[in-house]
Amino acid sequence: MRVLQVIGAMDRGGAETMIMNAYRFADRDKVQFDFLVHEQRECDYDAEIEALGGRVYRELPRFTGLNGGAYRRAVRDFLARHLEHSVVHGHIGSSAAIYLDEAKRAGRVAVAHSHAQNYPLSPGELAFRALSLPVRFKADCFLACSRQAGLDRFGRTAVEGERFHVLRNGIDVEAFACTDGQHAEAKRALLGRMGLTSDEALLVGHVGRFDSVKNHPLLVESFALMKEAAPGAHLVLVGRGPEEAAVRELVRERGLDGCVHFLGVTDDVPAVLRGLDAFALPSFREGLSMAAVEAQAAGVPCVLSEGVPAEAVLDGGACGSAAPGVVMLSPKADPRIWADALLRAAYRSASGDIDRALGAQAARSAGFDIRDTARWLQEFYLRIA
Repeated sequence: MRVLQVIGAMDRGGAETMIMNAYRFADRDKVQFDFLVHEQRECDYDAEIEALGGRVYRELPRFTGLNGGAYRRAVRDFLARHLEHSVVHGHIGSSAAIYLDEAKRAGRVAVAHSHAQNYPLSPGELAFRALSLPVRFKADCFLACSRQAGLDRFGRTAVEGERFHVLRNGIDVEAFACTDGQHAEAKRALLGRMGLTSDEALLVGHVGRFDSVKNHPLLVESFALMKEAAPGAHLVLVGRGPEEAAVRELVRERGLDGCVHFLGVTDDVPAVLRGLDAFALPSFREGLSMAAVEAQAAGVPCVLSEGVPAEAVLDGGACGSAAPGVVMLSPKADPRIWADALLRAAYRSASGDIDRALGAQAARSAGFDIRDTARWLQEFYLRIA
């Protein structure tokens, strides 16, 4: 069977990474993915999708909120021409009430997926909530990366019903698994990549889109304070996004050129994470945060925002084994509090006071292995089609 995945663009964001992880590990003789996107340009994963037997359709206009009629006609026309898709799985929220409604009218099973909790209120967020509200009355099934993400998007009635499921955003745990010896080797490689040679340098890292919700200014200010106590510290930033220029300017203003490293988008996030001494995520809100899960799976001590859901913290509760230490702080806390926590975490790592192998064990125990996620999703499609 073929499943149509509806999304904005197949770039390296959280939702896209989750879909691709599941796609790679699915039995594609049983379930094949196609992608209906809202971008005319070629995106990050397009070539890989086609190599795996999937198709990328660039046949929808960008939804503006004012072109609802034209957008609906485009969706209706696409579904009329492509009868091979039994299930339409929607990942873009603003227009989901339209394309899922059309999917049901065309006799397809409509699946709505929430990848994020509600962001702080703004005119744009209010508009998104208004546009996405009808989805809870249109979809046949509801998926979310966490229970809270489901509540925020679909409401309590849907979440407490039989048609709702939390789907872990699985990762390839084997790719992130790390021992103390592998950390030392990966750290030397990461230092060399940045033109540094001192094994004694402390490496703090962050993986995430340059977006206001990620709270990069707090991270930069905290690192500046941390560096006063540890002059050899370096900050590694992986990602891209609309706020990157502003973050680079803040780095210059704080005199941190040369010790804050912008790596852009990389195909080898596991190698970066294995080389870090500490991982920081000061986001105001996160739907789940795969970056936090990946960092813990790599055995990196983490300082996370309280905006990260509890499901993303591999604390050893129901898991049976815990990842190396996680500290939770307010995303509005004084930068000095963050700086102190990052310094302590990095020193713990650099001194060898952690067992990095516990991270992968905890990720598996918590159900984040992509093999389990892909298997569940595949069985879900076959069951509902």
